[in-house]
Amino acid sequence: MAMTPSPRFACWCGRDAWAVQFRTARFGLLRCTSCGCYRIDPAPIQRDAESAAFYTDYYAGPNVVPSPGTGAPRRTSRFWQVVEQVPRLAAPGRVALDVGCGEGHLCAQLAAAGWERVIGIDVSSSRIARARQRYPGIAFYDRPIGDIGIPHGSVDLIVMDNVLEHLPDPPGMLRELYPYLTPGGTLVLITPNMESGSFRLLGRYWTPELAPHAHVYLFTPSAITRLVLHAGYALDARGTFHFPLRGWRQWIESLRAADPRQFLWRAAQEAGEVFGRLIGSGSMLYVVVQRPARAIERPHGGD
Repeated sequence: MAMTPSPRFACWCGRDAWAVQFRTARFGLLRCTSCGCYRIDPAPIQRDAESAAFYTDYYAGPNVVPSPGTGAPRRTSRFWQVVEQVPRLAAPGRVALDVGCGEGHLCAQLAAAGWERVIGIDVSSSRIARARQRYPGIAFYDRPIGDIGIPHGSVDLIVMDNVLEHLPDPPGMLRELYPYLTPGGTLVLITPNMESGSFRLLGRYWTPELAPHAHVYLFTPSAITRLVLHAGYALDARGTFHFPLRGWRQWIESLRAADPRQFLWRAAQEAGEVFGRLIGSGSMLYVVVQRPARAIERPHGGD
């Protein structure tokens, strides 16, 4: 069923023709009939200018001061699952930038992996405050990239892990980051996969990754490819990966501790992960792209 939502708005690709995937009492999920991207309706934020206040409040949490990190941090970030599939990403370089760094865990892991300089940026000042307290040897900023003095053409690696789906203007952010990469530099994007087994099986009940309270756009492999090409990048690799399955001891603990509805919810999410393995389409989607080595000028995008 095709429709145009009210109030009328266009997809990031510039089109405003939508199909309703479903509606619940709390939110709807729309699919762009042009690029295949999905959009939460209503979105939690409408403009980039709203992001800082929204996510600072969203992640404020209890006023707990984290202890400074000690020793080499474990590689818990999803980025390392991409590294397993794209081994060249394992080699450290000069400058790495984590956009949407949260509380700085990936930054610390990259520093421990041998990167000479690691920088973290996040719009949430509450998360950046915790990152600075936990990892005082790393530079963290809650300001736009243009305000922190990073020279154009100086960053070898940019990672955006579960950031793209929070952006009201995804191509605008990708174009903003482009000139900071070295020619041939790499951008890694990680985001929920709307062709995953979990979404295909669970639909509206795939609540951990639909996250209508926090997400704006959600991507398929073809839609995210169109986005990065639209922003001027060259596609290097694309794929998916799975969340780990729970062990039987975890299931026993969940059955003892959780109420029946929570247990059934967890079982449904696990069933989605199993189905994803059967069809070969994991819950998380990644793309690895590069700033073309010969393209020095900033791109303007376009279809």
